Amino acid sequence: MKNALLGSLALVTAAAAGPVFAADLPVKAAVPPAPVFNWSGFYVGGNAGIAWSSTLVGYSGGPGTAAFFANNEFPSSLAPGAGGYLGGAQLGYNWQLSPAWLVGLEADIQGGNYKGNADITLTTFTTSVEQHSNWFGTVRGRVGVLVGPNILFYGTGGLAYGQTEASQSAIATGFTLATCPATLPCAAGSATTTRYGWSAGAGIETMVAPNWTVRAEYLYVDLGTQSLTVTTPVFAPPVTFTSSNPFRENILRIGFNYKFGG
Repeated sequence: MKNALLGSLALVTAAAAGPVFAADLPVKAAVPPAPVFNWSGFYVGGNAGIAWSSTLVGYSGGPGTAAFFANNEFPSSLAPGAGGYLGGAQLGYNWQLSPAWLVGLEADIQGGNYKGNADITLTTFTTSVEQHSNWFGTVRGRVGVLVGPNILFYGTGGLAYGQTEASQSAIATGFTLATCPATLPCAAGSATTTRYGWSAGAGIETMVAPNWTVRAEYLYVDLGTQSLTVTTPVFAPPVTFTSSNPFRENILRIGFNYKFGG
């Protein structure tokens, strides 16, 4: 009986002491799980940047102007040095094929004030050219390699389209087009079109949170060459001047995207 009582007392003592011993043990803080970066899915975002070009505008005249060009009264080319700021939006879809590879499709639309002009006065005439574009867009594929779970290097290329505007004039010094004498071949004009071409580039994109990315990108956009021909209004017989205006832009921009889904 005595032994049974002592055994029961020991069990009660151990049960009472158990919570005290547990309370004395150190408690480890919970470690949050590392974020999981999933690139697959639909995304939308915005961007801003700059555009520049160093192309030359070719300038020529039709029959009747050969003597004027021979006398160095008109240039054969001018450098308008077009450039400007731009901003826009993009949307796309990514497929993450493996931990290291990604493919995707992206479309963007850009607005801005890409513009350049040049003029030169030679012996008799002041010749001017201007290039201008208010908007363009692209539809491109993307192929990228993930150098880390959240860092993507990619190449991109595809269709480009946009507005191009060209203007030119050849006006005798001291006159306007309206007052130019009939003995001198003065002419001026402009045209606006929508053109199609191609684009290609590369960039780096970082996923800064499971649904947000930031990027820096270089893009080359080639909308071809817009030819503009104007006819002398009073010179007899009428002759034409033609300018060949390349629209080839270098673009550097930064942007952000929000990816839908987990």
